[in-house]
Amino acid sequence: MTTIILGLITGTLIGLVGVGGILLVPLLVYFLDMDLHTAMATCSFSFLFTGIAGSYSYIKQKSVYWPMVGWLTFGIIPGAVLGAKLNGYLPETILVVVLAILIGFSGINSFFKNKESKTPRDKINLVWLIVIGMALGFGSALTGTGGPVLLIPIFMMMQVPLIKAIGVSQVIQLPIAIFATLGFYLDQQVNIDFNLGFQLGIVQAIAVMGGAYIAHNISTLKLQKTVSVTLLGVACFLIFDNLF
Repeated sequence: MTTIILGLITGTLIGLVGVGGILLVPLLVYFLDMDLHTAMATCSFSFLFTGIAGSYSYIKQKSVYWPMVGWLTFGIIPGAVLGAKLNGYLPETILVVVLAILIGFSGINSFFKNKESKTPRDKINLVWLIVIGMALGFGSALTGTGGPVLLIPIFMMMQVPLIKAIGVSQVIQLPIAIFATLGFYLDQQVNIDFNLGFQLGIVQAIAVMGGAYIAHNISTLKLQKTVSVTLLGVACFLIFDNLF
């Protein structure tokens, strides 16, 4: 039952505003008493299913800008493999602090983002997309996040329309999940709980489609504020629990 609840919560947020996946790692650690490294690797595998569901939902709504996806993926592949390999060599405290910073940054960004830019940006330089992709793959695999939590704040700062940012972030979950999982598996420094990852992934995939439906049919401003407060709370808890 705990697995179902965690999957429903994070999956819905992934489909709705793209940042729910970052909550899954601390939830697995504190509710299922998982080792942090194992939780990160398992989450990376589970995001394969959310990526499929999210991609389908946003492609169906024609909210995916494919040129961005292609060049981001070009950088994601080496970044994700490297991030997964480095994960097993870093102490848990460092990983938790990095994860908390990412959670807090995402929360702050979401809290202060009140509306779309009046001059939305549809294109980004190819070199920048590859660089962003490498950083995205590395950071996502290193911390066990699915990618949207890092990409969406970047795209919002670059004035990419929010719904398009979320759409692209859904699709890039797939290469991140595939190559991060491959990196964890080949490195053999970290265990992947494939059984739990499969269970979480299926539940999350169902919830993602529900979240995506909501995102395309109602204003997400108030929901963004709620999510941002939740993320900031989780970030503060992680830092306080591990450093004090």
